[in-house]
Amino acid sequence: MLDTAKVRDIIAREVEGAESKSRSMGVGVECFACHIIYSVMRECDMDEATAADMLSQVLSDDPELNERFIKAVEYVHLYSRGRALWFYSKGRVEKDDYIATHVKNAMAELEHEAREYGRDAVLRRLLLSYLSTYIAQIIGMDLHASTEELYYLLRKRGELEQEVDGLIKKVGD
Repeated sequence: MLDTAKVRDIIAREVEGAESKSRSMGVGVECFACHIIYSVMRECDMDEATAADMLSQVLSDDPELNERFIKAVEYVHLYSRGRALWFYSKGRVEKDDYIATHVKNAMAELEHEAREYGRDAVLRRLLLSYLSTYIAQIIGMDLHASTEELYYLLRKRGELEQEVDGLIKKVGD
């Protein structure tokens, strides 16, 4: 049985570390959420997917810890690295409204593309966006650079392009 109390304690400890700035979280940690997932994996002896699910479950069940967690994420990823300080300086309601507006805009854009170009075009866009994000995360580069790296590789390796098309066909069916 999974010990949600232990996972909660790990999350709380890491959040407190970021809040107290007792560790230079922004320097040695590429991704704060990944850092917590790896700590849960190591300390609870579980795989990455289970640890990620437990993180999400604990944060969903504990709104106060969820608020502290997102503040820690913003501190590590934005403030300590001097990025998007305009966003970091906003209040939570304003941040939530800003992101919600852009999520709705992106969904409307995808809906329009589905009508104009079809489901496969939207699936391709979503898959390539996921792959770009994944590359950015594992390498630690910005999203724009990872997108360009992905497109370069797809142009260079036709078999990889065919695999992308094959997955789109499988998912679309």
